[in-house]
Amino acid sequence: MAALNWKDKLLEQNWLLPFLPNYMKPLQEPALENVQTKEFVYEAEEFISDLAALSELPRLNKTFKRSIQGFTYKIKIKPKKIHVEMLDTHKSASTIKKRVFITIHRMHIRQENGMGKVLDSTIYYQKNGRTIVRSVKRHPIFQSVFYHLHRLDTSVSGHQMEALPAAGEASLESSSPVPAPDQEGRLLTAALKEIADLSVSMPFAKQVSAIFEAMSRAEEEYQLLNIEEKHQIKRMIHHDMPNLVHTYESLTAEQRKELLPRVEQSLSNMHAFISGIADDLQRTRVDRMNHLLQLNDLRYSLDQQSEEGTSSLMKKHQRQLKD
Repeated sequence: MAALNWKDKLLEQNWLLPFLPNYMKPLQEPALENVQTKEFVYEAEEFISDLAALSELPRLNKTFKRSIQGFTYKIKIKPKKIHVEMLDTHKSASTIKKRVFITIHRMHIRQENGMGKVLDSTIYYQKNGRTIVRSVKRHPIFQSVFYHLHRLDTSVSGHQMEALPAAGEASLESSSPVPAPDQEGRLLTAALKEIADLSVSMPFAKQVSAIFEAMSRAEEEYQLLNIEEKHQIKRMIHHDMPNLVHTYESLTAEQRKELLPRVEQSLSNMHAFISGIADDLQRTRVDRMNHLLQLNDLRYSLDQQSEEGTSSLMKKHQRQLKD
């Protein structure tokens, strides 16, 4: 986040910490600084980013929900505030279950350091059989969530979203300006092509190539997909596949041999997912064509009937004039 104000500087003085209420004490839990927490934050970023990109849809006074990878998220956008709830479900791989509540003022109501003022940034987590309450406002892993909320606020207000400043290594992928809607599918296909080129010498190169071909089929009608389908595709291309390839590269020869069947199975599942979407889009394209043909048949047959009706009516009027 931006530079500390005097109040934040005061609250971070070590001598003062024992006197603060639990919800104001900064989170300092090494056990939470792991891959599961970063994944937890990453999925929240993706969800908020997707909502920020939905500029053509009404978002004010609405609540949006998403459940994925054992995490559940809820975002409520109000005229004066934005509320976020993030939690681990029983399906989460995290050994320490947590729930995070973040509330910020909308920028036009109250600002702090050029962003909406943070009203709540509380995390609850279980450790040694008891519930611990802390604040994530200054924690490095959670900083990117506040930046994404700032961009969401900006988007809902109808202003141009700005690129995110660097937020350290807390995020699992670097942030960039949101691409234009008609460019998103093409950019995803290009990113997938880079992965295919990177894995060309690997034993699963054909499977990666098949995924690229399936995405190429889906690219043209990408905008017809719903928000969850788009999220799954972006996550797969920007996160899951690069991680899979790079991690496989780092293994020893013996480890590669042992894990190759599981890697191939994972890629097969990804191909089935993308291929299924491409097939659905193809059917949608055919259905749309059939609809257009039916509409044109109906329209022009009606036009012909209308011409005949107009001609008959004109003759009737002419007969009435003669009489």
